[in-house]
Amino acid sequence: MHIISPKTLREAAISAKDAGREIEAWLSVVKSARWRNLVDLNHSFPSADYVKPYVIFNIRGNRYRLITKVYFIRLNKNGSQSKGHVYIRAFLTHKQYDDRSNWE
Repeated sequence: MHIISPKTLREAAISAKDAGREIEAWLSVVKSARWRNLVDLNHSFPSADYVKPYVIFNIRGNRYRLITKVYFIRLNKNGSQSKGHVYIRAFLTHKQYDDRSNWE
């Protein structure tokens, strides 16, 4: 998967030092993933939730929430596959996440 706007995660790793290792682990898994649908994604991250149109990842035991939009790999009309994309929307504390205006 191709990650769009990784700057948000680099900044989060600095500001939320306790989540730095988990952010790096998340990046590693996502970069090597070939997700075609939400079921594939949930094999990698069972606690990820779909909140239309976002996929929410729990980071650091639910202390933080990573808000993303995931565009899964698709088969094109010519038989080739599109590359999947993950857009980083926000990295929030659980309290910030509870106010949906912070991420919509």
